[in-house]
Amino acid sequence: MARRSTRTPKDKARKKCTVKLLKRTHAGEVVGPYRIMEKLIEKHHNHLKDAKIAIAWRFGWKSDTDGHTVLGQAKKGSDLDRELHDHDFVILLNHERWNGSGFTEDQMTALMDHELCHCEISKDTNGEPKTDENGRICYRIRKHDVEEFRDVVARHGMWKGDLEQFAEAAADKSSRPLLDLVDKVAKKKKPK
Repeated sequence: MARRSTRTPKDKARKKCTVKLLKRTHAGEVVGPYRIMEKLIEKHHNHLKDAKIAIAWRFGWKSDTDGHTVLGQAKKGSDLDRELHDHDFVILLNHERWNGSGFTEDQMTALMDHELCHCEISKDTNGEPKTDENGRICYRIRKHDVEEFRDVVARHGMWKGDLEQFAEAAADKSSRPLLDLVDKVAKKKKPK
C-alpha cells in the first residue's frame, strides 16, 4: 500500500487575502476613514445616520486596460450579511492608493463622499422607506448620475439632461473645492 505524503510542497503559496475589515477605533481614537465617513454622514448623508456601515481595505486593485484604477466600492449587505454581521453596507477602499503618497485628505473625503452617495434607502411606492419583516430599513445601491465619454461631450456638448446638470454643478465654484476646471480649460486655450 502506497503511503501518502503529508508534506506541503515548498513552492505551494498561500492564498492572499485581498480584503481586511478596518476597525473603527485604534488606541481609543476613531481611525481616519471612519472619522471622514462620520463627518460626511453628519453633514451630507443624514439618511445614513442609522445605517451600519463597515469599512474594509481592498488590496491589489490593478488598473484596467483603459488605465482606470478602482479607488473604492460600496457594497450593499445581503440578508445573510445583515444577519451575521449586522452591516447594511461595506465600503471597500483601495489600500495602496488611500495610503500612498500624494493622496490628500481632500481626495480621501471626496472618495468617501462618492461611496456614500451610492448608499441609499429603498423607498416604497408612496416614497416611504421600505422595511423588512424584522423591521430593519432596506437599502439599495444608487447608480452614478452621469455615464458618458469625454470624446462624445467634446463632439456633441451637453446632449442629455444629466450632463447639463452635471456641468452646472461643476461650474458652481463653491461646490468644487478640489479643482477649478474653468480656469484650467482657459489656461490650456490661451495662445503662448
